[in-house]
Amino acid sequence: MRRLPSPITSAFIGLAVILTACNMPLARPTAAFTPTISPSQTTAPTEPAPTEPFPTELPTEPVETETPAPVHVDIPGSPVGKTYQTVWDQTDEKTAPQKQAFGGDDYRNGKYERPFDQAMNYIPLADLVSVKLNREDPLWTYVLFQVQKPFSDDPDTEVSFAVELDTDLNNRGDYLIVTGRPRSTEWSTDTVMVLNNPDMNVGGEIPVMPDISLSEGRGYYNELFNSGEGEDPDLAWSRLSDTDPAVVQIAFKNTLAGGETGTFIWLPWADAGMNNWSLFEFNDHIYFTDAGYPLKEDAQNYPIKALWGVDNTCRVPSGFTPAGLMPGQCPDVIVPDVPVTPHTPRICRRPCISHPGCCDR
Repeated sequence: MRRLPSPITSAFIGLAVILTACNMPLARPTAAFTPTISPSQTTAPTEPAPTEPFPTELPTEPVETETPAPVHVDIPGSPVGKTYQTVWDQTDEKTAPQKQAFGGDDYRNGKYERPFDQAMNYIPLADLVSVKLNREDPLWTYVLFQVQKPFSDDPDTEVSFAVELDTDLNNRGDYLIVTGRPRSTEWSTDTVMVLNNPDMNVGGEIPVMPDISLSEGRGYYNELFNSGEGEDPDLAWSRLSDTDPAVVQIAFKNTLAGGETGTFIWLPWADAGMNNWSLFEFNDHIYFTDAGYPLKEDAQNYPIKALWGVDNTCRVPSGFTPAGLMPGQCPDVIVPDVPVTPHTPRICRRPCISHPGCCDR
């Protein structure tokens, strides 16, 4: 006879079955479950934060802005009065067909008569006839350059005009005021420059005359004014004369040379060849044999070579009477009678070419 389990045993078996059933894994649903959301529970989708657009072009170099044009306040007028200092120069139109200068080239005193190119072709716009200086205006000093031919006759030749100022009267230039060829009878600062030499060595060891060795100085190189740019935008101007078609005018403020009563030596230039102001003075930077000579009488050095296209005058004192003869001084300047010593520079009426220091007085 089979025994039936006791009540206690049956209770333990039942409890074990219940606990086992609670720990069994649930079956996975066979279909995807999609929750149902009521309209009141819907929310707007969140938009992503904006991002910077990716550049389609690479960055370019910064664009330079134009420099504003200088504002002019002081503009020259016309020379005042009739008082001029006038210096006359040789002209070469008669000897130009012979491909030589008329005369007046004195290399050893820095006086050049070379309005020719290196093939000895004549350049009339670089051949000075006369130069006048007017100081009657209370603000302006005017310099009038007359050349051999009207500018309208030769529109293609580029030529510069300059006046060199020695303001401390030591025969050594201090300022160079220069202009390119003006294009109008209206005053303009275009192409006008005022230069100086902070080293104060223009002229080398012996001002005006050539040194034994070539100079290592830089001539006029420091720009105080250039086409209206500078501390004073009205410092210097130029134009074609409105009355003479063969005249160029430069006007500069007389404060540059000591004001209305200032004293200085002035030396005018025309230049269609060199246009290198750092080579002043030319005879300190170029040997005579390299510079050449514009007259056929010196067959060994004719024609002009490294120094060409330039014409200047003698040196003129303004506002004072020299106490003695200055090197390169204009011969018609009246000076007091002073004893001539071997160390006093003399002016050559006709310079010798054979050796330095030779001079036909």
